[in-house]
Amino acid sequence: MLTWNKLIDNLYLVKEDSDRVNRLNSLIIQGNEEYSSVLIDANYPFAEIDALYSKIKKAKMLIFSHGHLDHTAHAFYHQEKYGTTAYCPVQEREYLTDLDALMELVGFNKLGLTQDYRKMIKYYIKFKECEKVTTFDPGNISFKTENFIIKTIHIPGHSPGHTAFELSSTKKKTQRKILYVSDIGSHPYYGDLNSNISQYRDSIDKLEHIYLNGDYILVPAHGNYYIKKDRTFFERIRNKININKEKVLNSLNSHKAKSLRKLVDERIITPPERVYEPIRELYYLWDGGMINQHLIELINEQKVKKIKKADFLSHKYIKI
Repeated sequence: MLTWNKLIDNLYLVKEDSDRVNRLNSLIIQGNEEYSSVLIDANYPFAEIDALYSKIKKAKMLIFSHGHLDHTAHAFYHQEKYGTTAYCPVQEREYLTDLDALMELVGFNKLGLTQDYRKMIKYYIKFKECEKVTTFDPGNISFKTENFIIKTIHIPGHSPGHTAFELSSTKKKTQRKILYVSDIGSHPYYGDLNSNISQYRDSIDKLEHIYLNGDYILVPAHGNYYIKKDRTFFERIRNKININKEKVLNSLNSHKAKSLRKLVDERIITPPERVYEPIRELYYLWDGGMINQHLIELINEQKVKKIKKADFLSHKYIKI
């Protein structure tokens, strides 16, 4: 079942009412005519997508903030069954159209995890490649509907094309704006091998400046959304990232080096009770990538030394 939460006139936060992991805070702009609704990150199970279209009938476009499959896996279903045009950041078109390229770009190939990832998308995510996706250049384009302007804001770090959206009414200037910050949220992730923690930190700063200097309803892609101004939202994200960094440093010592594989196995990022056993090998990328980002920071700060080995997970690290 989908729950519809009205944010302002003609704009709704539509969320799957379930306990499924990574369910999204999707945005739905309802237009005045049949073919004018706009969807943002509307990735649901197939039955919920059908329920969505039973209400809106048709959609003008489906816009994705980035290419990660928790946001985009069922884009093909929107296209094939309902004829909706999908838009994604130009940097991540291949995430939707070429599974092999996706696995290469984010790091599953490099870590020898392709079969595990294919199993996950077949049995759990149910992803299918799109034949065609329209791209946009984040930060350099705005979308216009009959009632709204959707400004794109490039916020790389989580992924190369990661995009936030500022939605403002063109009809009622007194209505508050919506700031959709995608995966800059309560569970910061920067573990893909093409993620970048320095860019992620800069993107937090960028969004915080926008948010604190305007009157916005704040909507992350996951978790709570904020009608009232929450001045500490972005600082809490910084704190979580810095806690992760401290966990990495505190897991090392100065007398015996540890491999990246060992650090992942110690579950310093994802606690054991949250590891989903059928796909546990994939955490060598998800957690290993985040740990690696912090190790790079710590090496640059001359707090850690790297001892190169044969492959990514075998490299060892020792506290200086």
